[in-house]
Amino acid sequence: MDAVLFWKIVKKEVERQKTSYGYLYRKTGIPKGTFSAWKSRKIMPRADEALAIAHALEVSLDYLLTGAEPKKRPSNPKIREIVERIGLLDERDLKAVSALVNCLTDDK
Repeated sequence: MDAVLFWKIVKKEVERQKTSYGYLYRKTGIPKGTFSAWKSRKIMPRADEALAIAHALEVSLDYLLTGAEPKKRPSNPKIREIVERIGLLDERDLKAVSALVNCLTDDK
């Protein structure tokens, strides 16, 4: 894992979201001194701490680690919930949902 990339992406997200590192300290419970040491020494936080930072920024841990742009999430909470639940279905159930959607959207 590349700590330089991690902290570069954290900085980018803090700026993009117009938030602050102070917000991250409070939201994650990680002390300011610890954050400062990690950033200045280019140290990768432990997995649980990196995950707390990702959650505070509302991005995926994968994004913070790799820089891979996150997939666009639907803004409607109901649609997000449906998409998340669909992701848990097995192949047979996915086919059934697909058939249902096709029936509902077919022009008759």
